[in-house]
Amino acid sequence: PGEPLPDLTAPVEDYLKAVYELERRGGSAAATNDLAHRLGVAPASVTGMVRRLADHGLLTYERYRGVRLTDAGRRAALR
Repeated sequence: PGEPLPDLTAPVEDYLKAVYELERRGGSAAATNDLAHRLGVAPASVTGMVRRLADHGLLTYERYRGVRLTDAGRRAALR
């Protein structure tokens, strides 16, 4: 059943929570630029982390469409 959850380091948790908040507020996928702004990091940093989290099944990322939490990502964001 997929990759084991990565150790949820503080930065990983921050990303998941930020995606959760942006999804909830906007009702749609979170834009990587919005994530970068919210987290105070460069958009390129967001892209790298988003890819890693997508590889672990915590979120889905579509270029130009944005980022959404998977069920596993939502559970991790809420714990």
